[in-house]
Amino acid sequence: MEMTIETTKTKTPAIYPSLLIFKLNNRLFLNALEGVTEEQSKIRISEHSNPLIWIAAHTVWARYNTLNFLGNPTENPFKGRFDNFKPFDTKEVYPTLEKVKSEWEKASPLLKEALHAVTDEHLAGPAPFKNPTGDSTIGGTIVFLAQHESYDIGQMAYLKKYFTKEAMKY
Repeated sequence: MEMTIETTKTKTPAIYPSLLIFKLNNRLFLNALEGVTEEQSKIRISEHSNPLIWIAAHTVWARYNTLNFLGNPTENPFKGRFDNFKPFDTKEVYPTLEKVKSEWEKASPLLKEALHAVTDEHLAGPAPFKNPTGDSTIGGTIVFLAQHESYDIGQMAYLKKYFTKEAMKY
């Protein structure tokens, strides 16, 4: 799902850089999963790493949380699964790649709408949690979440290359 970005239709230009990152991530997330099998997605390349399916589902979970922080509360299909820095659990059954992709494609247009609708006043509000940017506003949290999503997609791309021998395409 391509996210068309038009800066003239946003309520605040401050969100534009994050909006561009989320737009690019829409495509990269799906590209990082292209060619990966269900079986491959469950493999951990070491006992200290997360499998691709965990990273992908976590990234979708975080995107739904981003919607909430933007003032567009939406039911998160993975609610509770990653809360409070919950790590990978070998005993837990994670969703399928198709379920993860489907939820990504549901969240993406909602994120586009929320990014276009958010106001300067909302972005200036207090952050829902302390984030590493040093900016204690919701706007600072959104910047962090865009970076976090990009980091997750980078991990997914690395695992895609490992499993399929093909790089993620921009």
